Amino acid sequence: MKWKVGLLTLGLLVGLSPLAPILHQGSLPSEHLAQAATRDETSYSGTIGSGETSIPWTLDNGTLTLQGGTLRKFSGRWMMIPNGQLLTDLVEDNQAGLTKADFQAKVQKINIAGKLNVGANPAYLFANFSSVTTYTGLNNLDVSNLDATGLAGPTGLMGMFAGNQSLTTFTAPSFTANNPHSIANMFQNDSSLVYLDLSKMQTDNTTNLNGLTLGCTALQVLNLGNFSSSDKLTSNYKDYIDANAQINCLTVSPTHILNDSGLYDLTNSNSMVTNRWQEVGNGKVSFNLNRQPPFAGYDGFLQNYQVYDPQGAVLGDSDTTVNDSTQQLLNLYDGQDHGLTGNQTYVREPQPGMAIKEPEVPAPTPTPSPTTPTENDTADFQQFYLSAIKKIGLYSRKNFSAANRLAWFAKKPQMKQPTFLVTGVTTSKAGNDRYQVRDTNRHSQTYGETGYVTTKNDYVTASYYQNAPQTVTVINPGGINGYGSAALSQPQVAYAQGKQLAVKKVVTRGKTTRLLLTNGKYISGNRHFVVAGKYSVPVQIRAKTAVNRYANVNLTQRKQHYPQQVHHTFKVLGWDYSQGQNTTTAGTLRYRVAGGYITANPRLVRAMR
Repeated sequence: MKWKVGLLTLGLLVGLSPLAPILHQGSLPSEHLAQAATRDETSYSGTIGSGETSIPWTLDNGTLTLQGGTLRKFSGRWMMIPNGQLLTDLVEDNQAGLTKADFQAKVQKINIAGKLNVGANPAYLFANFSSVTTYTGLNNLDVSNLDATGLAGPTGLMGMFAGNQSLTTFTAPSFTANNPHSIANMFQNDSSLVYLDLSKMQTDNTTNLNGLTLGCTALQVLNLGNFSSSDKLTSNYKDYIDANAQINCLTVSPTHILNDSGLYDLTNSNSMVTNRWQEVGNGKVSFNLNRQPPFAGYDGFLQNYQVYDPQGAVLGDSDTTVNDSTQQLLNLYDGQDHGLTGNQTYVREPQPGMAIKEPEVPAPTPTPSPTTPTENDTADFQQFYLSAIKKIGLYSRKNFSAANRLAWFAKKPQMKQPTFLVTGVTTSKAGNDRYQVRDTNRHSQTYGETGYVTTKNDYVTASYYQNAPQTVTVINPGGINGYGSAALSQPQVAYAQGKQLAVKKVVTRGKTTRLLLTNGKYISGNRHFVVAGKYSVPVQIRAKTAVNRYANVNLTQRKQHYPQQVHHTFKVLGWDYSQGQNTTTAGTLRYRVAGGYITANPRLVRAMR
């Protein structure tokens, strides 16, 4: 109760409530001895704080780099925190005479170059950097020691990026915090923000979402997937979506409460979309993060997507004069258990003919000869897609070295293997063949970048089958469709995961391949969807010890506990792997059962049949 009183008092003083605007004060008076700072026409440097609580910094050509260290306790008064902790400290601790307005105008990118311990209260840490468009190195922030018992209670990450008015896209790291903490107002008044992905954040201890994106009126894509807080107080889920935001893609987990979120009603349709929400289901939507801002506004938002092809259920009445779609969505996420499992993405239903289909993946046929090409011999090269079957590196140069390695890609199960678009082939100085590629893995740290990978068959293979296996097994968790022609345009039958299919031959369709089955149906030859041969998992398993059932494949959202003495038996409905989109982690097998997922660890469960 004491922290609630403290928070209320503070809110009355400084407007720290979820609905309060960000305060905009002038430069604050210095209360500490300034550290030495140097400058030239474009560069500045200095140190915030001193001794054990100090952070060296540089500002060079628009990039503010924090070298790591420990954030000192905020030097100003509590009521000044919404002005921005870092901004306030920089104004105080520089001898170059830079003002708040100077830093706001000059800083366009913030890079955390080393581990930075933010201490007990990083609220509004990066607030009011109004020209910042990019953050890098946020994984270096240590937020493990947030104070849940201070004067203002569990403020935590409140307002951390508020007032970043030039920020257009943001993908949060895990921000793993051990104590209860708030993410209220975290992006408040980020008026240019179009795309926000918080699905990687560790949210077990999150206590408050109020005002999360208040003032983000340009927001179109909001990913709140994997949200795992056990807090069910509806008062902590209010107005976290601005009522004027035109959300067209929303991802939520079963634990979310949408009732008072601020999600707008779909009152109008237009030439692109109807006034109804549709589950993406087995379809796909992919926002084009490589597009250069400005992003298209709401009237033309489909231009911002590479793929916009939902295939799931449509919510609401088909009569366009009736607006019950949003209410149905709110009813599904009202804090009660409606049997929902896993994340679900909802988008505006596209009008007939307006869906953006995924482009066909070019197949590696014919495989180019690597005997004579040079760096520039790509004009007549037949591009194709490649899958990594073992751990490989992506390099910036054809002569591989640790210095020019851009990223590692882990060895993963076939359905999750990293893929690359091969745009050319060349030879290293030592005579080793290389593929010139572009990273097509949307969640990798080098997505969209170009580089070089090995051509060795032990490490890479074609993404599409080129030779017909006698039998294939469907491995895609969502199953696949069978079609009447190689065009794959009109699905006629659905094949669930685990279904074994006899193959007659491979059929080339443009730059992709199809598998013609012995029953006359066509399926995709994509290795992410089917595996050669017969593959199976147990039909039933029994727990050897205590086990939990989870809502998601990463086993972070616990739904039910089964004591050891029960030795519960589960019917296996399918399988999947954790960390499916993480290109640096192998992933772990999970069994899909009624109501979610359980471990497949043989030390914890055993196959019955």
